[in-house]
Amino acid sequence: MDLERYLKIGEKEGYEVEVFYVEGESLGIDLDGKSVDTFEYDKSYGIGIRVKKDNKIGFAYSNKLDESLIYKAMKNLVYDEYTTFSYPQKYPNPKIFSKKVYDLKENDLLELLCEMRDIALEKGEVLSGGVSKSYDKVRILNSNGVDIEEESTYFSASISVMIEDEPAYEYKSSIDIFDVKEISEKAIKLAELSKKGEKINYKGTIILSPRALRGLLGYTFIPAFVAENVQRGRSYLANKIGEVIFNENINIVDDGTIDYYLNSGKCDGEGVATQRTVLVEKGILKNYLYDIKRANKEKKYSTGNGMRGYNTLPYISPTNFIIEEGKEDKESFSEYLYINDVIGAHTSNPITGDFSVEIQNSYLYKDGETIPIKKGLFSGNIFKMFKEANPLKGLEQRGKLVSPEIAFNGEIIS
Repeated sequence: MDLERYLKIGEKEGYEVEVFYVEGESLGIDLDGKSVDTFEYDKSYGIGIRVKKDNKIGFAYSNKLDESLIYKAMKNLVYDEYTTFSYPQKYPNPKIFSKKVYDLKENDLLELLCEMRDIALEKGEVLSGGVSKSYDKVRILNSNGVDIEEESTYFSASISVMIEDEPAYEYKSSIDIFDVKEISEKAIKLAELSKKGEKINYKGTIILSPRALRGLLGYTFIPAFVAENVQRGRSYLANKIGEVIFNENINIVDDGTIDYYLNSGKCDGEGVATQRTVLVEKGILKNYLYDIKRANKEKKYSTGNGMRGYNTLPYISPTNFIIEEGKEDKESFSEYLYINDVIGAHTSNPITGDFSVEIQNSYLYKDGETIPIKKGLFSGNIFKMFKEANPLKGLEQRGKLVSPEIAFNGEIIS
């Protein structure tokens, strides 16, 4: 693929040029009830081009590789004094490619899906499910000499079950293949823990699973660390660098350099090397997440968090947002209410951190007994909760969040 031609054309016209190219393929098989419903195969590629001249940026994208694209970018100029293009640097090389995933065929995925389905059918009804794999190759090059390429794989499985009118859903995603049986077993366990649930009002220790945390933190907590939100006055954490903002046992880093983590890689979407960025240390706010533009506004360096697709401009997003684990586990508590998932996290206030969600697949543990809980209302403020939060042992990745279970003080209303 002769992507260098775009650089030559643009540079001849006096422009700096950045080319972002991605190609990939995916294969997935889904269930409708217990029956195999669809096989879906997709192969695609796309290219996004940015040009810069006289403090103006132009952008165009297409899934067709022809020279007209860069001329379109030259015509779409808008004033932007802060955006610049990256320079070559030392890049990490985390392992994010699995040949086992890459080599999976339709029959392999079908066998895994049926294995997962049959385990669930032994205990209850299967509502839906799926297994999929994907492969992506990305290349970034620009007029400053950046030319970097990497390949990645992705494997995921999910299933939804029903046991005695109690539904439960479980999923997992990974760079490499995992045992899909654990997905069915977890869904069955969740449904069985929730069946014949009681309605209660509860006030005390609440433990949120990484899955529930992903929902809550994705709409409230994580965006507060994004430099654009800070600069626009839309972050609870604005102007608090160096302050004690959370419990002293809270340590948070963003790290895109770890082998086999879902969002690791050599660089971000702007060609800036990924890194380990300490965000919170012993409860003290240390840093925000930056792309090039927002870093230039403060005369700082990008933290390697300028993400993008071929059809989008860069935006700030975490790689692997890691809340470090603690020393206790659930067995340290004589009583707690465990929440596996929440519904309605998207209604949370991203600036204040206030939320009100419905709990799902939850139970009360008290005096050695597990009591299933019917759906209840869980409300609070996520930033205030983290001032007394207690991270437990064990890390689990859910999307961009890597977190242990975390214990809070809270209240559930039936």
